[in-house]
This record gives sequence, C-alpha cells and structure tokens, in this order.
Amino acid sequence: MRKFLLATTATAAVCAFAAQAQAQVTVTLGGYTEFFAATYDDDTGSDRTSREFQFEAEIVVKADGKADNGLLYGAKIELQNTGISDTTNTTGVTIDEASVYLGGTWGRLELGDFDGASDTLKIYAPVVGVEQIDGDYVDFAGGQPNFGMHIPNSGDVTKIMYLTPRIAGFQAGASYTPESDSEGQNVVLRKNFSTYKDIGEFGVNYTGEFGGLGVALGATLTTASSGSTSDVEDFTAWNLGAQFTFGGFAFGGGYVDAGDFLLPTTGAIDDDQTAWHVGGSYTVGPFAVAASYLNAEGYTGAYGGSTDYSDDYQAFSVGATYALAPGMILETEVTFFEDDVLTGTRGATVKGSNDGYVFVVGTRLDF
Repeated sequence: MRKFLLATTATAAVCAFAAQAQAQVTVTLGGYTEFFAATYDDDTGSDRTSREFQFEAEIVVKADGKADNGLLYGAKIELQNTGISDTTNTTGVTIDEASVYLGGTWGRLELGDFDGASDTLKIYAPVVGVEQIDGDYVDFAGGQPNFGMHIPNSGDVTKIMYLTPRIAGFQAGASYTPESDSEGQNVVLRKNFSTYKDIGEFGVNYTGEFGGLGVALGATLTTASSGSTSDVEDFTAWNLGAQFTFGGFAFGGGYVDAGDFLLPTTGAIDDDQTAWHVGGSYTVGPFAVAASYLNAEGYTGAYGGSTDYSDDYQAFSVGATYALAPGMILETEVTFFEDDVLTGTRGATVKGSNDGYVFVVGTRLDF
C-alpha cells in the first residue's frame, strides 16, 4: 500500500509538472488553400493537355513557448495534400516541413525537416499571387533548369541550422545536412544511396531603411559532395540578391552561379550553370501587380533526361492580385517562356526548343 501511495504521489507530481510546462506553450493553427484554373501550351508533344485545375492545401501547427529564463522554444509541423501522379492513382496528406527550435538573444537553433540557410537568407525580386517566375507555372508547362531561379540547396531534408540574431540590420546563418535523400524517420545506411552528402549552406543578409527607402541585400553559398554512385560532380554554388522598396513600389533581382550542381560526371554538354532575374511590383489598396524576367542556362530534368541542357532559358511573367476579404485574394498571371535545349554529348549535340505560355486564374485563402 505504501509503495502504491508513493507511486501515485510521484505520478501526480509528474503530471502537475507536465501541466505547468504545457501551460507555457501556445499552440496555434493556421494554413492556406489555393485553387488554380490554367490554360497552357508548349512544344513537348501532341498528347499534352491544354487546361487543368490544381488545388493545394496546407495546415500549419505551431507550438511556441518561453521559459522563465528567457529561453524561446517550440515546434512547427506543416501538413500538405499530395497529388495524383502519372503513374499512381492515389492522393494523401504528407508532412511538408517539421522542426523544433531553441532561441534567445544568442540566436536560433533549428533541427528537423525544413529549408536551410541558403534558402532562408536569400534575397530576390518581389512577387505577388501565383508568384510569377518563382511560382507554379512550371507545374503546367515550361520547366526551368534544375536549380530554377534560386541557389541550389538541400530543400526540406533533415538538417540542423543556426541563425544569429539580427544586429545592426545584419543576420547570418549556417546549416548542415548529412544526406540529401534523408527526410523524416528515414535513415540513410548505404553510401551509394544519396545524390549528395555533407551539404553545407551559409548566408548573410542585411535589411534596413533610409529615408523611407527599404533595402535588403543578401549573399548565400551552398557546397556538397556527390554520393559514391550518383554520377554527378561535387558542387559549390553562390548567389547574390537585392530588393528595394519605397511606398507601394518594390524592385529587385538576383544572380546565381550553380557551379557543377547535378553536372554529369560523363557526357556533360556544358559546364555553365547560371541564372539572373529581375522584377518589380506595385501595391495600392487591395490591388497588387508584379512583373519579372528570368534568364538561365543549366541542366534540366523537365524533359526526362539527366543530361539535357537548357542552353538559353527565358521566362517573362506578369501577375496581379485583389484582396477580396481579410485573408482571401483573387489572383491571376500569364507567363511566356522559351527554352533552347541541347541533348546528346559535348561536341555531338542535337538542338531542340520548347516555347509556350501558361495563363492562371485562382484564389487563395490564408487563415
């Protein structure tokens, strides 16, 4: 009986402590839904569709706490719907990102599945709504080079990241990812599994305001070693970006040197992989408009081959949004693209092209 009473008392004490700890954590629920109706055309074959709908939904759960000693801590989980692919007839819900963090005056330490320092600290051109050259038009047609308009990075795979506090407008950070193909509970046990390993991402940016002129400048770098049987080169990539705002106007752009990202070890057509972009936006009341342009060259997986090379990729996009109600917008954009593609091997290439457009109208609700 005495042992039972002691065990009961201990259990009650643990539960009371847990309740006190939980009481310091604030849990919030949010997310968004986005619906697109698109018409599109390209040169990839007569069996291509020319109109489709797309619906995306994401639920974001956040838990944020602050200890008596000032320590900030918490977690974030993003749940997102998946689509039916060409080979499977199933849909579901997956975890897009999930992480836990610690923070304070010393900075922030984050662990889990999320975007690394290169992606977190980059600066680029302003976008609105469907997000123009940085948006979803590539889901319908006009796939960009493998790195798109941004610096190659580790994506949402499992990593650790440290961000400094912002001091005098400056913030820096670094992240480390052991294996590029490891996410969630997956553990890579074989050296020949991942495309890349030991991915390091580094970045620094600055934000400030001078007489009503907002300034944002950023520089990032990514480096990685290739997997033992991945048939691609090691790479180091870097990026510079800037954005300026004044009143309702915003203007910016960026440059990326993707280095040898996904460069084949044999049969490489070219070694140049670069992109630059520029864009601007204007917001007045419930209306916002934006236009942006992308010029890139690099290896592309848009046509099914691992050695296809976009010798000259260009995209120009114009978009607009209207705030219909708090959190609810109507959005539209049109994107035109041209892609000169080389296939084969260096010195024995065949040149093709893929030109087209994507027109989208949609709605988005943030909650």
